[in-house]
Amino acid sequence: MTYSQKQVLNKHELIYLAEKYAIKKANSQEKLAIDIFLKKMQEQEVYSFVNLDQAKRDKIFRGIECKIQLKKISRKKYWQSIIASAAVLLLLMGTVLLSLILDNNLTQVAAKGEKKEIELNDGSRVFLNSGSKISYPKNFKEDRTITLEGEAFFEVAPNPEKPFQIKTGSIETKVLGTSFNINAYSEGKEKISVNSGIVEVSNENNPSQKILLTKNMQLSFGQDDNPKISKENSANYNAWTKNIIVLDKTSLGETAKILENWFEVTIEFANPRLRKLTISGKFKDENLETVLQSIALIKDLQIDYKNPKNIVIREQTESNN
Repeated sequence: MTYSQKQVLNKHELIYLAEKYAIKKANSQEKLAIDIFLKKMQEQEVYSFVNLDQAKRDKIFRGIECKIQLKKISRKKYWQSIIASAAVLLLLMGTVLLSLILDNNLTQVAAKGEKKEIELNDGSRVFLNSGSKISYPKNFKEDRTITLEGEAFFEVAPNPEKPFQIKTGSIETKVLGTSFNINAYSEGKEKISVNSGIVEVSNENNPSQKILLTKNMQLSFGQDDNPKISKENSANYNAWTKNIIVLDKTSLGETAKILENWFEVTIEFANPRLRKLTISGKFKDENLETVLQSIALIKDLQIDYKNPKNIVIREQTESNN
């Protein structure tokens, strides 16, 4: 198959063709492949990403210049090398955007330490918790399917003809119009909690089993793949959207994961046994130090800081050595 027929280039092909294109050794098919790629960049209006001011261009050329052997080449060959390297560099920058051009999916990420609210073009809203990611089709009105990694709260716009589906590992959650929370930080340990409406949950490992959840019902999965249903106030499960941490007999190990995501820190335990201790409490708009000191007071623990981003939890009686 020729490049013009395939029309989709991977990173290595782009680099190879860019080098040939820059030194004018590309054949007609290869030139066409590069032209198609550049045309797609323009159609998607991504060329602005590589529009650099003069200072940045000079910096790039100086960096390229340092990597080129100059001793035994003519001035003409020197500038040919500079131009070729610059062309490769620009096309490498283009490969970063290649997935945006050729991929039909969009991705939204909430890094550790941040939360994000996203309005989808069907009118639905997604609240993305720290350290989480969703991917969904560009034509979301036609294909309302989302892949979730982490945790999110969904407010789904009703559309009986286009079910809203969320995939988390092997678990699929399907709704028509409702609000619910999904915690899927750990694959195989997903938890779905419904605030309103009806949600249908299925597991690809057991396709015949479909579970319906209504308001204030929760469904959690464990390592044995046997789902467990509970019923309690679902508002506690999406309290994080209001910047509230709710702990309900939560292990210190799980609490540490929550705090690591919220505050972008690393928490260690001097004794692994401490991870299994449980704690209950509610913290609204509190800083990390206040939360940790409250936990330390309740459980008779000590909080040590190796540095502002690296924390150790230990028993009061333990040595600091």
